[in-house]
Amino acid sequence: MWYLTQPEINKFDQQKIDRLNELITIAGKRGIQVQPSLITGWLDGGIFTPKWIDKGMFTNPSQIDATALMVKTISKTLSKNPYVHSYDFGNEINALKAVAGYVASPDETKSWMFRMYKAFKEGDPARLVTNGIGTGYDASFPVENISPACDYLSAHTYSYFHATILDDPWFGLRTTYSTNMMIAWAKMEGKPVLMQETGISGDWVSQEQRAKYLELAYFSSWAEGAAGFVWWCSHNIDTTFRVKPSIDGREFVGKGKFDPLEYQMGLLDAKNNKFPVADAFKQSTEFSAKLGLDWTDKLPVCYIVVPESTPLNDYFRQVINAYVLAKQNHVVVRFLFENKEVPADAAFLIIPGFSINAENKEHINKYLATGGTVYQSYYNNFAPTINSNQKLNYSIDSPVELLVAKHIGNLNLLEKFPLSGRLKMAQMNWSTNYETLLKVCPDCLTHSINEKGEGVFFKTKIGKGNLYYTRLNLEESLCDTYNPWKNDESYKLYSVLKPEMDIDIDSRFVEFYHKSNAKEEMLILLNHTYENQATNIISKKAILLKDRQNGEVIGKGTEFNISLKPAEVLFLMVERM
Repeated sequence: MWYLTQPEINKFDQQKIDRLNELITIAGKRGIQVQPSLITGWLDGGIFTPKWIDKGMFTNPSQIDATALMVKTISKTLSKNPYVHSYDFGNEINALKAVAGYVASPDETKSWMFRMYKAFKEGDPARLVTNGIGTGYDASFPVENISPACDYLSAHTYSYFHATILDDPWFGLRTTYSTNMMIAWAKMEGKPVLMQETGISGDWVSQEQRAKYLELAYFSSWAEGAAGFVWWCSHNIDTTFRVKPSIDGREFVGKGKFDPLEYQMGLLDAKNNKFPVADAFKQSTEFSAKLGLDWTDKLPVCYIVVPESTPLNDYFRQVINAYVLAKQNHVVVRFLFENKEVPADAAFLIIPGFSINAENKEHINKYLATGGTVYQSYYNNFAPTINSNQKLNYSIDSPVELLVAKHIGNLNLLEKFPLSGRLKMAQMNWSTNYETLLKVCPDCLTHSINEKGEGVFFKTKIGKGNLYYTRLNLEESLCDTYNPWKNDESYKLYSVLKPEMDIDIDSRFVEFYHKSNAKEEMLILLNHTYENQATNIISKKAILLKDRQNGEVIGKGTEFNISLKPAEVLFLMVERM
C-alpha cells in the first residue's frame, strides 16, 4: 500500500491513509486485530514501492528521510486506533536487495532498519514493531543487525525455499526441523521470536498431509518456545487474479501470475471452503491455549557454536545437520555465536566443522577449564596434544562403520554402527594424552571385528572439562546425502556428551520435550516422519503417564512402549509415584 499512501516523495494521500484507518476499524469490530506493513516491500514475486523509490532506497538520504516521515505520519494517525495490533516494516524487505538488486552494505541496511524502527516509535510509542526480514538472515540482514530494530524477531521458513527438500522428503528430519532451526537461530538475540510465516502447498502434497504438516510444525514451534505462529496463508489465490504492471511503482514477474505453488497454500479455498488444514489449525490453537505458556524445559541444553557473523542462508544446509544430530539425542538445542560467553545452562557445546577465531577461543577455554563438555569436528582448536592436519585429508570409502574402542555412555565395546555421509578424514600425526573412543572399521564389508582400525573419535581432558574431537567432517558429510537417517547413526557421537536424563526416549525420529510448570509435568513427543515410529519412554523412577488430549492412562512404571502414527504429536502428563 506504500505507493498508494505516498505517491510522491513529498506528498501523502490523506484520503488513502484515512481509508486504511477505517479498514482497520472495520476488521477490529469483527474480532480481527491488524498489523499494518507500511513499507510493503516484496510479495510473491512482486515489488510494491512508489515510483520515486529506486534501488538506492537503503542508501539515498532523501529517500530514507521520506520513508521515515511516511512511517511516522501513518503510525501516528493509527496510534489512536484500538484495533492496531503492532507494526511490521513490510514483507521480506531483504528480498529487495537479494532478489531485486537494491544497493546497500550490511552497515547501511542496519542503519536503515534502525531509522525506520525509530520512526515507528516516534509515531506510535506504545505498539510493538517487527521488521519483516524473516526469510533470509543473509549477509546483508544478519540477525545481529535485525535485532536492534525490532521488539521481536520474525522468522519465515519453507523447506522448498530453504532447499532442505533437496535433502529429505517433505516429512523428513531436515525438512520438518527447518522451522525449529529458524526459531533457535533468531533466539540467539535474546528477544521473542514469532514464526511469522511457514506453510506447505497442495501443489506439493495431499490436503491430508498438509493438515498433519501444520499440526507438527505448530506444536514443534510451540514447544521450541516461539512467541507465536502464523500459517501462510488464509486463502488460496484465485487463479484468474493478475497483478498488472503500473506506472505507479508496482513491478511483478511472470506476466502478473503467481508461482503455481502460491495458488494452493491456503487454509481455505478461494470460495471460503475449508481444507482439512483449517480444522487442524483451529484444533491446534485451541489446545495450545488450554496448555498456556508458563512451561519450563527440564532437558539438558546443547549449544551449537556457529561462526561469528555467518549468513544463515549460506550456512543453512550444513548447520542443520548438526541441529538434527543434536535433536536425535533429545536435548534442547540452541545456537551460540563463537564470540559470545558460554551461557550458564550449557550442558555441552557442539563446534561443527569449523575453526574458532583466535580472539574468540577464550570463552570456550574458560568453559572447559571450569568443567565444561565440548565436541569439535575436523578442526581442533583446544587440544594441543592431538595433532591433526585438515589440509592433509582423504576420503573414506563407503560403506563406513565405526567400531567402539572404549565403552562410554550407551556405546558398548566392540559394537559397530553405520555412517552414511560422504566422509573425509583429517590426517593425524603423532599425538599424546587422549583416549580413542571410536575407530574406522577396516573390514566393515565382511562384518569382521578388527581392532586395528584407525582412531577417529577421541576424548581428552582440558582443565576440569572434557574435549571430544573427531577427525571426520561428520556434519558436512551429510550435505551430500538424501534421507540417510535409517542407515545413519552419526548421532551416537553426540550421545556421549549429554548428561544422564531423568526421563528419555529411544527413537531418533521423534522429537522430545520434558517440561513443567508450577502445577504439572509434561512430555511431548513429535514424530518427524510419515511412518509409524515405535518409541520407548524410559524413566529412572516409577511414573504414571496420561494422554493430555483424551485423558487415557498410558500406564505406570519405568518403561513405556508406544507407537506414534505418521507425524503424530503426543502430550503426556507425568504423575510421580
